Amino acid sequence: MTAGTHLAAAALTASALRGFGLEVGLSEALALAWGSLMPDLDTTTSGPGKFVRPLSSWLERRFGHRTLTHSLPFLLALALLLYPLWKVNPAVCWAFLWGYASHLLLDTLNVNGVPLLWPWRVQFWMFASRDWRIRYGSPQEATLALGLALGGFALWPLSGDGFDTAFRRLVASPETAVVDYLKWREEREVWAELKGFNRESQEALEGRFRVVEAVGREGILIEDELGRTLEVSHGGQVVAYRVRAYPGEAVTLREYRLDLSGRLLGDLLASLPRQARRVWVTGALEAATDPPPLVSPVGTYPRVRVSGRTVELHAARPEDLAPLAAVYARAGNLIVRAEFKPGREEGLALPDLPAAPQVHPVLIEGLPSLAGLLVQPGDRVEAGEPLARYVDDIPLQDLAEQASAKREEAERLEGEMERLEARHRAEREALKAEIARARADRDRLRYLVSQGAEPRVRLAEAEGRLEDLEAKLGKLLLDYTSEKARLMEQAREARLEAARLERRKDREAERQLVRSPVAGRVAEVKVRDVGPKGATVEVVVLAEKLPSTSRQTSLGR
Repeated sequence: MTAGTHLAAAALTASALRGFGLEVGLSEALALAWGSLMPDLDTTTSGPGKFVRPLSSWLERRFGHRTLTHSLPFLLALALLLYPLWKVNPAVCWAFLWGYASHLLLDTLNVNGVPLLWPWRVQFWMFASRDWRIRYGSPQEATLALGLALGGFALWPLSGDGFDTAFRRLVASPETAVVDYLKWREEREVWAELKGFNRESQEALEGRFRVVEAVGREGILIEDELGRTLEVSHGGQVVAYRVRAYPGEAVTLREYRLDLSGRLLGDLLASLPRQARRVWVTGALEAATDPPPLVSPVGTYPRVRVSGRTVELHAARPEDLAPLAAVYARAGNLIVRAEFKPGREEGLALPDLPAAPQVHPVLIEGLPSLAGLLVQPGDRVEAGEPLARYVDDIPLQDLAEQASAKREEAERLEGEMERLEARHRAEREALKAEIARARADRDRLRYLVSQGAEPRVRLAEAEGRLEDLEAKLGKLLLDYTSEKARLMEQAREARLEAARLERRKDREAERQLVRSPVAGRVAEVKVRDVGPKGATVEVVVLAEKLPSTSRQTSLGR
């Protein structure tokens, strides 16, 4: 292929890599373009060959064109040599290697093919039929180059935020907006272009709204220009005909986890970072007294929900919490998310709150039996030590059996590979012996024909038979290679699936354990409730030392 065709393929590769998450700037584009031309360094007639003529002349004389530099072993060796570059600039290194690989792939379209496994001289083509292959410098190659270039230019706009994001924008559902919000929220503002209507107020909604939080995997919370919160999901206030997420201005998001037990909510408000552009608080707490009732505007999502003495916060702003500043939290865990301008977040750590009581209750919900309790009053526990276990061996047994079946499948496939290799070896040796006899017969006939003792047609028949046997040997090798690769891939997948099932079993076993979030002494074990779903038990731990940011202490299935 000509240099122009390889550069067109590099343009398409650049768009594809950008769509799959590789940043393609000027340096990456130059590395990609150079990599797409680099394999032709083995001939003095190419652009790179003219640039380093002594090296290209030596390569051409020593190995020939399309040999060493057009092979996968050479690409692997080149990748190892570029390891220092990868340490310094991984994107440039990957761009160069992908450009190099695009050259090899494109050359498989050529009539001459590529010896990808050189020094094994078997040629590889994209298409088995010679009629489908492209000649060097032909009109078909010009058409291919134009198509590659146009494809690269067409994909470039779609690849800006990634192909996955482009697909999600095509779907334009609340679930896809959740994925994009979680993808960008750590580094950028996230905005949603929305068209829909409010099912409660019957207002039509269309425009661009700021996304403030995800509602599980089903939807998002947005703010309108008046600061009202709306839930965009299948069951929320807003029914969306179309919703697409887009990244906005660069920001830095910091997240803090707090245990508010024994503190006033006003202590939290006083501790929020003042230089943050926006602050959202999410979590739940149990108040010591009945908090004041709060009523959200009709057709909006309540950022603060009060039910009895339980207060639930969903992306609540400081102004939403101001009416509850005097509420004393008997227990509560909160997540504070603060948004800063890039570079302004240094030194803005959330200040420590007043010291909390040393009593640390752990609520265990839905315990099937009290036999699942592993501690009793007076026991000392370390942080992370099990307090109780949800005993359910059936899932563990099922996962263990599935993992065992996958391992047996992998062993069976590996046994098939061994039998395949033995059968191939026997057939190959037999065929090589037959080729040797045919070659000896051909040489004998060649001598007899030269002496006039045999007709030339006999020599032609012997040569044809030798060619058929050599072709049969090549086909045997190709069939063996493809079948072995298939069995190896299936065995590898079976091994990986067995490992995944083992990890799932370990996670299931871990999920059945309730661990102590702090180190201390078990002061009390109280059965709070017994119902059809099991018992609710509270284990009170007298903590030796509470961390500044505590883990969740309400646990259940």
